[in-house]
Amino acid sequence: MSKTFNSWSALKSALQKEVASAMEETATKSFMDVHKNVDAFYSIGGSGAYQRTGQLAESPEIMLSGGGDNYSMELGLDTDFRYSPSGRDTATIYTFAEENGLRGKGAFWRKTKEDVKKNIKESFGKRFE
Repeated sequence: MSKTFNSWSALKSALQKEVASAMEETATKSFMDVHKNVDAFYSIGGSGAYQRTGQLAESPEIMLSGGGDNYSMELGLDTDFRYSPSGRDTATIYTFAEENGLRGKGAFWRKTKEDVKKNIKESFGKRFE
């Protein structure tokens, strides 16, 4: 279905609505994906005295901002939590986890980056083919 616009401002407004919708869809799908990927880390369980904190599973965060002609999405892991008595900061612990340096399934962030690219292509592609 094609639309006809009688002014630049009407076209611009319609495009901005589609971009906003595509960004919201991308953010929603990407946030679900990062949770799924981080949860997969726990598919390789600990044993014996090894205690899981579950903090990694609770760490995904997202922020979508902007409007009009400018949007941004920031997806990340909250590193404010402090692991004790590891003696290492949370960002280091999460890097170990990503690189299979801890008991768990790594590459969750690498998978999330691939998912975000796929989500962008799908969300924008169906609106702007």
